[in-house]
Formats: sequence, structure tokens, C-alpha cells
Amino acid sequence: MTEAALPLAVGDVIDGFTVVRVLDTGLPSRTFLVRRSLNAEDIVLKLSRPQSREAEVLQQVSHSGVCQLLGHGGDSANPYLLLSNYGQRTLQNYVEQGIAIKTFIDVLLQIAAALDALHATGFAHGDIRPEHILITPNQQAVLIDLHCAHRLAGQTHDIPYDGASLAYLSPERIRAELLDETLARTGASDYYSLGIAVFQLLNGELPFADDTPELLVQSHLHDHTPKLPNHLQAFQRLVDGLLRKDADQRIASLAEVREVLGAINDDSQLTRRVVRSAAIGTQELSSLFADLRLRPDELAKRDKRLRRKRQRRIALQSSVVIILSGSILAGLFSFREELLPVVEEAAAALGIIENPELTAAWREAQSLAQDPNQGLGTIVAAYRRVIDIAPGFSQATQALDATTQAWKQSINQAMSDNNLERAEARLLEAENVFGSDPELTVLSLRLQNRFRAERLLLSTQSLLRSSGLSDEASAAAAVQAFEEILRISPDHAAAAAGLTEISKHYGELAASAAQDGEVAEAIRLLQRATAARSDLREHDQVRTLISQATSIQSAIADLLARADSQIANGRLMAEGDGSAAQLFLQVLATDPDNDGAMQGLLQITTTVIAQAQQLLEQGAIGSAQAMLDLAEAEGLNATPIASMRERIDSEITRRRQIAVGLEQASVLFDQGFITAPEENNAVSLLRDVLRLDPGNEQANAQLRQCANRLAQVAAQAKEVGMLIQARAYLALALSIRPEVAQWQAWEQAW
Repeated sequence: MTEAALPLAVGDVIDGFTVVRVLDTGLPSRTFLVRRSLNAEDIVLKLSRPQSREAEVLQQVSHSGVCQLLGHGGDSANPYLLLSNYGQRTLQNYVEQGIAIKTFIDVLLQIAAALDALHATGFAHGDIRPEHILITPNQQAVLIDLHCAHRLAGQTHDIPYDGASLAYLSPERIRAELLDETLARTGASDYYSLGIAVFQLLNGELPFADDTPELLVQSHLHDHTPKLPNHLQAFQRLVDGLLRKDADQRIASLAEVREVLGAINDDSQLTRRVVRSAAIGTQELSSLFADLRLRPDELAKRDKRLRRKRQRRIALQSSVVIILSGSILAGLFSFREELLPVVEEAAAALGIIENPELTAAWREAQSLAQDPNQGLGTIVAAYRRVIDIAPGFSQATQALDATTQAWKQSINQAMSDNNLERAEARLLEAENVFGSDPELTVLSLRLQNRFRAERLLLSTQSLLRSSGLSDEASAAAAVQAFEEILRISPDHAAAAAGLTEISKHYGELAASAAQDGEVAEAIRLLQRATAARSDLREHDQVRTLISQATSIQSAIADLLARADSQIANGRLMAEGDGSAAQLFLQVLATDPDNDGAMQGLLQITTTVIAQAQQLLEQGAIGSAQAMLDLAEAEGLNATPIASMRERIDSEITRRRQIAVGLEQASVLFDQGFITAPEENNAVSLLRDVLRLDPGNEQANAQLRQCANRLAQVAAQAKEVGMLIQARAYLALALSIRPEVAQWQAWEQAW
């Protein structure tokens, strides 16, 4: 396998890789920094143990927070793994140097996200501790050393103790792997180990650090979680939740960790503080001054705890004797015991007995769903766990669908109740859980419109307060604003009341002008009133006053003639009262059934919609919107204008989806997620963009870039002898650009 005998040293060569540096201090060393050639990047070579699951796990996990497997080699006696190089700064080193609490919180969330991704593939890390978490130069936490990883499915009573650190071992793993109890394996054990690490990093020492393994085991099983220092009490809830003895009650997901840490993030004074474990007193100082720090009642509790530990040690020793005696008898039935798990599994599959793991997961999901304090992420994750255990369990699928629809309905209800902050919070939580969802996109647009309506209402009310209703320019702007509010929020009571107030005000002014014999002014003011509200009964009295004026008919005829002249001159709409549309509306304000005015307005509306459609087809969305805004300000028929706005909104949405797709594809490409994971990779997003815009050159260019990157990786893999991986990457490149002759030649040659 190698050109240099094991153990390796700097300068030795193994399968073409030269050892640059020895990374661990063990004897013999097992981890090395190696380089293929002078210009190649350094990578990590780790001598693996036979039967280790580490390679199997890393091949199935694709997450930025889990160490990336580049390849593997060696023989059955001396296998090795090739891993990405993330530097040598561990989380322990990082905290010893001192980090801000806000940064510490971000690192914890990254670790929880990595654990969730690992658990989602069906594996647990098995040995979470600060030394097994690296911090990259860009502050990304990465889980390494998965040699103790194990499958989550099934039970642990038949799995030998894998060498994970006893100081971080969860109670259920102790009972299963050391005390030979039959327990189900879950990812909650990793979160217990994380809780031990969090306490250690914050307090400078482990929560349970007894002199003997027996006492340490008893501490994990029975002792209460110690308290953090007063200035770090904000983290006590997180530590208590992670270190619960009962795995079913333990914090065991990213969503739960984020929920607990949210309150700490909101405390700006606390997040500015620094955690520095190296500055905490040593164990010697802790032992020297422990009694001085304890009150008399605390000393009594400590003495009682020590007596209890001594009693447990005696009980444990007695138990060992009994277990050894019983083991002799149990050996007589070993063949029967080996068949028992097989029989139980077959019976559960046939429905003869219940699947205990499924039953526990279903009860937990139902309990969480009935708890009003639980967030959507926790509930959905619980139902998904049930579905992962039993994909055909229809009750869980139906409950998940019902939860999803109920949550969306709650967003609708919050908007109906005008509780926009609650709607926004629930929508954000839904987007975090479900990701891209057409219904959530619609709700998001509606909520944005509601917020826009409220902002528009406040600015309009402020304008009217400062200018007064009699300022015609301000009143016209207010009418347009109130109508826009009602367009995006039809049941908005304040906007409707604002239109009524303006309409009544100008109706009163029109009546006063008619009584003074100023027919033209009365007609103009009445048009202002009807532009705000045309259905008020008060306007009928104003119309009667105007119709009684002797010059009414001549005034209407003059208005129609002027309107026809404006149409001939192409002045259909304009600011002020001189446009054809305004003149026709003045006629209709006085004589609502005037056929000439109605036909004229219909002609103007048809022309405006056609011009807006032409602008939209040319891509001039802003100009099309401006034309519709002017049409609304002029008071043209709202129905075709609203229909045209919907077409513009659809085009805006399409363009936004294209822009977002291109941006997300670029980010995923930079992160290396080109064709995986299946539902969120650069190639799938770019193909979605092309479905929306088949001729999009940027999407085609990015697809070519993805194909080129895959072909480069294939060539590099071929160069280092990883032929299977080289063929796989080449096939992906050809699936995007099958016309490249060089790649076709590679495919035939490989």
C-alpha cells in the first residue's frame, strides 16, 4: 500500500501522497497533512480502523458542518481516508482564546444544524466533544472524527462500547452499552454530549468529573446538572434542556436550540460579553476555595451527595458480582437470545406487535402538536421522524398535512385580524420549515401588500392633516392612495372612511357653488366628490341643484366639445382638469347617464390598456405602471386597470423568481452544491429559471460553468486514481452539456 512503512513520518509517501505534517500526538500517529504534488492543496489523510463506519457515514452526508470525504484507499489491514483540510483550530482552542457570546451562539447553531443533517441520514456522531469540532478561518464549525459513529435505527444492546469519551456519554448509551439494557438509539445522545461540551466551555470544567469511572457513570445517570456562574445564567436553560436524563424530554434539534438561544440573542448587553475558558480558575484553585464559596446549606448538600455516591459504588460492585453470576446462566440461552430481536422485528413488521420506536415517536408528535407553546419546526420535525420510521404510516402524513394547512390558515386569520406582526412571525417560521412553497409565496405577497397599505395609510393621513381637505392636489393624491389601499386590501375600513370624508367635503363645496350660480365650478367640484365616492346619496341633491341651473345644458355641451377636441389632439390623460378623461368625468358627475361621455371614457380606457400592454411586452414595466397610475388618478374604469395590474404583477413575480433563482444558483455553485442535494442544487435551480425564461443567457452561461466545474473535478479524480468518482462526475457534466466532444471521448476512454 505504501512506499514507507507504518507508522508514517514527515516526508514518507503513501499511494503518491507525501506526508507534510503529523497532526495528532497519539502513538502511533493516525492523522497527517499530505500533499499530492508541490502545487496541490494540502488534504488530511487519516488512518482508519478496520470495521469503522466513518467512511460509510461521510459518503452519505453532504453538509458544510460535517467533514467532507474526498476519497479513501489502503488495504483491509491499513485503510485510510482522504478528508478536506479545515485547519487545526478546535472549538476548545477557539474558546480558550476568547470569543464574543454572540459568536459562541452562532457556533452552537451551526453545530446543531450539522447534527440534524447527520441524524437525517440515519447516523449519530457518537463522540461529540470540543476536540472533535474544528473552527475554519471563516468561522464555520465542522464536525470531525466520526470513528465512533453508529446507526440510529434499531437498538443498542448488541453494540459493543465504541471507545467514545465517558465524560460526554449520555445516560441511555451508558445503560445500553455498559449496563446491557435494551434501548432505542436516537440522535438525542449527540445533543447530550453537546450539552456537556457547552457547560465545559462556559464553566472551564466538566459538569461531572469524578475520580473513578464507576462514580462518573453514576453522575451521568442520577446527578442533577450543576449551575453555571451567575453572569452566564442565561445559558442555564439550554444546558438543563440538553442534559436531561430522559432522552424523550431532551433538547434534540436545531429548532429547539434556536428557540432557547433566541432570548439570549435579544439581550444586547449579554451578547457583547466574551467567553474565555482559559481565564477561568484551574482545578487546584477550584478545590482550594470550593468550601469558601459554598454556604452551609450547600456544604450539607455536597456532603450528602458524596455519601450517596459512596453508597452507589458499593451497590455497583454488588451488581457486578450478581451480573457475573447471571452471565453464566444466561450463556445457556445465548442461541435463544440471538433469535429474539429477529423475531421481535418480524412480528413488528407483520403487525403482530407494535413497533416501540414508532409508538414512542407518534406519542411524542401528538403531544407536541397539542402543546400551544411548541413552534412549527418542532411539531413538523416530530411528524417527520414518525414518517422516517414508518413511511407508510398514513396518520402521520395526514397529521403533517393538517398541521401545515392549519398554520397557513393562522397566517390568513392574523392578516384578517390586522395583526400583521403575528402574521409575519408565523410566515417566517413556516418559510424556515417548509422552504419554497407556492402558497407561502402568495401569503408573503399578500402580507407585503398589507404592510404597504398601512404605510400608505399613515402617509396619506399625515398629508391630509397638514394640507387640509380643501387642497385639491392633496385631496386628489389622497383619493388615489385610498383607492390603492382598497385595491390591495379590499376590506380596509380606514381607507373606505377616508374616501367617504373626501367625497362628502367636495359634495358640500359643489352644492354651495351651484347655489351661487357657478355651474361650471359646481360641476368640477362634484366630479371631485364622485371621484372619491360615486355612490353617496348626498350627491343626488347636488346634482338636482346643478340641473336646476339655466346654463346646465350649454355647460355639458361645451364640456363634450372640449373633450372631443382633446381626443383629436391626443391629450387623453394629463395632470389637471383639462384632459379628455377629466372633461368626460365632469359631464358624468352631473349627468350620470350621458351616452357621449360614457362612450368617450370607454374609448380612452381601451386605448390606455392597449398602450400599457405594449409597454409591458417591451419590458418597460415602470412606464406601464406609471400609465396605470395616471389612469387611476384620472378616474378611468377600475376593472380593466386592475386586470392589467395583475398582468404586470405576474410579470414582476416571474422576473423576481428568475433573479432569485440565478442568485441562489450562484451561491450554491460557490459552495460546491452543483448537483446535490437533490432538491436544492445549482443545476436544478438554473433549469427552473429556464422553464420561466427559456432564452435566459445568464442561466445558460451558469449551466455551462457548472458542467465545466464537474468535468474539472472528474479529471482531477481520474488523475489521483479515483476512477469511480471520475466517471460519476463526468456523467453529471455530460447530462448538462452532452455535446462536448472532449467529454464524450473521456467517457469512452474511461
